[in-house]
Amino acid sequence: MTNITHLKASRFKESEEKRYNSELRKLRDEHEREFGKEVKKNETQLSRLKDNYEKKINSLEIDLEQKLSDIRSKQNQNVMLENERLKEELQNLRKAHDDQVNEVKESQETEIQHLVESHQNTIDNARQRYMKEKMKWEEA
Repeated sequence: MTNITHLKASRFKESEEKRYNSELRKLRDEHEREFGKEVKKNETQLSRLKDNYEKKINSLEIDLEQKLSDIRSKQNQNVMLENERLKEELQNLRKAHDDQVNEVKESQETEIQHLVESHQNTIDNARQRYMKEKMKWEEA
């Protein structure tokens, strides 16, 4: 009887082990499937996030390039305007300088003319005095 009970207990133990192993495999397979689903779901979500991130980066790069292009355009326009203003200012300065040079020339020419006239008057006066003196000496 002990053999029979022992044999029954042994069979029961084997069947319980088989059932346990079967349940364990079943749970393991189920958990692996769930884990795989979660991994796949998370990888999909991560991939979508990466794509959105890349799209956002590209969009920002395009926006920044556009802004940079606009700023460069405005800067070039400002530089052109400043060059025009500088050109006008330089022309005005040259014109003012030429006017001043002409004014100085005119004033110097006038001064020279006055000096020449004054010198001529002095020479004429000296000649007249000389002639008077010469006439006095010739009469005497």
